[in-house]
Amino acid sequence: MATKKGPKPKFRRALDDVNNNNNNTALETERFSLEEVVGENTEQTIVRGTISVPEAKPDVEEILSTDTTTKLRKVEVIPNKVIVEGTLRLEVMYTAFKEDQSVHTFHAELDFTDFIEVEGARPGMNAEIDIVVEDVSLTRDPKCAEDWDVAAVLKVTARVTETRDVNVLTECPQGFNCETERMNLQHTVGTGTKQVLIDEEFEVPDGKPDVEKINKCMCDVEITDTKIIKNKVLIDGEVDLECTYTAMKEDQSVHTLHETFKFNTFIEVEGAEQGMEVHVDAMVESCDVEVAEDNACKLSPTIVLRLRVRVTEDREVDVITDIEGADVDTVTLDMKSLVGEACKQVVVRDAKEPPSEKPAIDKVKEVTAGDVVIKDTDVIRDKVLVKGTIEFQVLYTAMKADQSIHMIHRKVAFKTFIDVPGARPDNEVDVDVEVEWANAKMDGCDLVVEAVLNVCARVTETVEREVVTGFRPRPTPTPTPAPEVCVPGTTFNYVVQRGDTLSKLAQRYGTTVQAILAVNPQITNPNLITVGQTIKIPCVAKG
Repeated sequence: MATKKGPKPKFRRALDDVNNNNNNTALETERFSLEEVVGENTEQTIVRGTISVPEAKPDVEEILSTDTTTKLRKVEVIPNKVIVEGTLRLEVMYTAFKEDQSVHTFHAELDFTDFIEVEGARPGMNAEIDIVVEDVSLTRDPKCAEDWDVAAVLKVTARVTETRDVNVLTECPQGFNCETERMNLQHTVGTGTKQVLIDEEFEVPDGKPDVEKINKCMCDVEITDTKIIKNKVLIDGEVDLECTYTAMKEDQSVHTLHETFKFNTFIEVEGAEQGMEVHVDAMVESCDVEVAEDNACKLSPTIVLRLRVRVTEDREVDVITDIEGADVDTVTLDMKSLVGEACKQVVVRDAKEPPSEKPAIDKVKEVTAGDVVIKDTDVIRDKVLVKGTIEFQVLYTAMKADQSIHMIHRKVAFKTFIDVPGARPDNEVDVDVEVEWANAKMDGCDLVVEAVLNVCARVTETVEREVVTGFRPRPTPTPTPAPEVCVPGTTFNYVVQRGDTLSKLAQRYGTTVQAILAVNPQITNPNLITVGQTIKIPCVAKG
């Protein structure tokens, strides 16, 4: 939903042919389904818990960095509140408590639940959630060197909206002056939801021991492509699964495994057509993995996704915001207004030596760049600053006799700015990133990873507009005639009509503005008289 910026709207003169039988059904209206903002609120919450270094990892001497992300698991709107259930994920880089001071990483997660008060929220409304990790600290548990107490401060913002159907008056009634404003409204064509089940069995990766027991699994869903055909939205996506498990070995060691599942589905949306915009919200509702009963090498996942799509189209229309000389029916729209949107290509490049614990690289077989995380966005005057990370997965053959296959994960930070004319610091921004190209190669002792990203920013502001949905003409009062006998020095009463000014009345009745003001002390502003107001006009000698 958008409103074009420009000069203050002016009154538009209607046609000269006056139709005294105006009614709402004879006027031109357009029906819009608008995503209206019900309310928004931001609250801080503290996530506390304990994480442990996996058994297979060496003890920690010093933590070097902690990278965090959050994932939503469930969002529920109840009266005047939004309940948010999510997961805080941590990637901890540390130096090992070993002579070689080698660098290692381990992953952990903490679940959290929070509620945000949003006045006016009701079940069935839509909720957009934004979570920012403002601070995180890890403190070693004095009772157990492998455990770390976590305290993270999250800023959670909930914006509640509802789809509202409004008939907007777009034609000025004949014989009236109308105040108009050109708006670029984002019309919601339709919405739809669907659950997707992923239960395709897979084998334990080569080189990993068989599974005795699954300890914990994490799932991430990413929408990779969308396409609209008539009355349908086609969706392609990927689910990344990461599990820790106890190996079927005497030492009961703990290992991790990764698997990626691709999926495609469709959701029916009546009225959807090519060229429209589609917005997809994807959430992992459950993520479970079990060992197959008849084969310890096979795992059976049960992953349930919830997809919600909203198809929109931008419509530019001149709406009526007021009708001069008429009683109007209005509706106030609290909505998002498009300030501007733009895209920019960004080249990401990083060169460093492969991890010391990995065998030397003989040949790069495949590189995948994904899991782009936007860490921070900042709207300044006419620009949007974007900071994020992108994770590369490099598959290679080792420089060993058996030419074994290995993988290196590398997370690279990037930042850029996008020119969006009209953007201001109090605006909101949605950022979308698409990986257009990725590559990896050896350059001397360094592994060089590269990617080209297409980063798009859509800047919006929340605006409140009152638009006309109907009107009733006011009865036109009969002008007050001057009395046939008007004794100089006396006055007569006059009812102000539409279009009257004191200078016009003075000219009509042969007097002056100063004389009118002298007999009407209640008029404090000579430029402000209202229709229907009764004032006195002084009688003057004729001839």
